[in-house]
Amino acid sequence: MLVKQDQISPCEVELDVEIEAEKVTSTIDDIYAELGKAVTVPGFRKGKAPRAVLESFLDEEKVRSRVADRLIAKAYHEVIEEADVEPFRPVDVELVKFEAGSPMLFKIKVPLAPKVELGEYIGLSIERKVPPVTDQEVEAEIARLIDDCTPYDPVTDREVREGDVAVVELSRDDEPGKEPNRQTATVGENLPDFDKGLAGMQIGEEKIIPVNYPEDFGDEELRGKSASIRTRLLEIHTRQLPELTDDWVKQNLTRKPEEGKEPEPDPIDTVDKLRAMIRNAMEKGAQAYADEMVRAQVVDKVIEGSKVCFPEVMVEEAVDRRLAELHETLKQRKVTLDSYLRHTGETLDQVRERHAEDFRKVLTTTLVFREIIEREGIKVEEDDIDAEIREMARERKAPVETMRAYIESTDSADLVKSRVTRKKVVDFLVHASNIKNVGG
Repeated sequence: MLVKQDQISPCEVELDVEIEAEKVTSTIDDIYAELGKAVTVPGFRKGKAPRAVLESFLDEEKVRSRVADRLIAKAYHEVIEEADVEPFRPVDVELVKFEAGSPMLFKIKVPLAPKVELGEYIGLSIERKVPPVTDQEVEAEIARLIDDCTPYDPVTDREVREGDVAVVELSRDDEPGKEPNRQTATVGENLPDFDKGLAGMQIGEEKIIPVNYPEDFGDEELRGKSASIRTRLLEIHTRQLPELTDDWVKQNLTRKPEEGKEPEPDPIDTVDKLRAMIRNAMEKGAQAYADEMVRAQVVDKVIEGSKVCFPEVMVEEAVDRRLAELHETLKQRKVTLDSYLRHTGETLDQVRERHAEDFRKVLTTTLVFREIIEREGIKVEEDDIDAEIREMARERKAPVETMRAYIESTDSADLVKSRVTRKKVVDFLVHASNIKNVGG
């Protein structure tokens, strides 16, 4: 038996194996002898049919398959031992050549354990940029707040105008029998053709509005097409945004004390206090954003500076699991895979590759973090898990015990531990870096 070894990558070896013609011939003989004992050939006693008769009576592919399986199974352990490799996952075997009277050739692709060569991860130079909060951003946030606090009032005595919110029923003449679609539309924020047709309509009025969809329209199926939309106006709503004054702040934002409790010591009851509160909140947000960007930079630098290798079969296994989950989700929703692919505009191969690329990134980070954990002795204690659960409960405004029960009922303990582990690794890397504050 001849074995040729080729190192495809640091984490995958390909073995080309050649089994002698004599061994192939003797194995074919053995298989025919075994099968001949087990089958009944008309005109012959069981097990007594001549070889020539058996060859015409038995399925040739079934014989070939049994011969190949037996030869490969017998050769496998010897080949692996001779090559001195340790498979990390099940190997992939490919039959290359198999003809009676000739050597049999097959390939074995052997996935090896992942390898990580860490780059620099201590003392990294990281710039921390805090984006400035401008007066324009503060005023924009105040405008959004006024917008949220100002309700719409119904209009019944006039036609619809630009800026109004119209409640309409829509249907298309090319979709007969389909139930009308009830929607709200702010006049001036839709396709120009539709806004032009909608303006001036009265409540209860119905008309057909011709619409030309632009070439860059969001729905690919409608791009560049025309449609006639039957539109019935049901309601009109409008509002007048108030002027920002101390009185408006008091009426809308000053919290009234609960019964039996003292009022707030310094309530938000003036425009100046509102601006100060919003600026302070936005500046805290900018600081938090800067901290998150630092953490992202540290991780990116560590990953970029490390050399990571893993067998592609690990990615394929993860993709298979993800697609199995997708199939189950689609089945529950009574959606076929073909319908899903038409909706996303992807082929199945494109879906696989998209998930594969995501998993390669996740796996690379996971392996690098695992190496740092082992090298630095980073551990997750019960106190760390408890603190994380309390934080999750706080974020979701739920009792801690309710959060614990949810984690237990959904078998999410490993996910929580994984989340804590990542935080501890990133905390370690950030604290071990040289962080420099610079202008935003």
